[in-house]
Amino acid sequence: MEFSLLRYLVENQSRTIQREELQRVLESLDCPGAAFRSIDVYVGRVRRKLGSARHAIATVRGGGYQFVPGPGSTVRGPAEYCI
Repeated sequence: MEFSLLRYLVENQSRTIQREELQRVLESLDCPGAAFRSIDVYVGRVRRKLGSARHAIATVRGGGYQFVPGPGSTVRGPAEYCI
């Protein structure tokens, strides 16, 4: 589920993704437990796994998230990233 969430954020890096949209995407992938507030937990887990690149997932005020590649990262294609 965490990989699916990160993949979606990377594929849509040019815009802010609302929690509701992330919930719908995860539910469409048959990911059980994609409750509204659990999205925050999954984002937190992804950030921990990214380690020093955790800043790549920015929290946007108003309830959304956005993938913001840093100067040392390149996005080569959908969900193929190098941080």
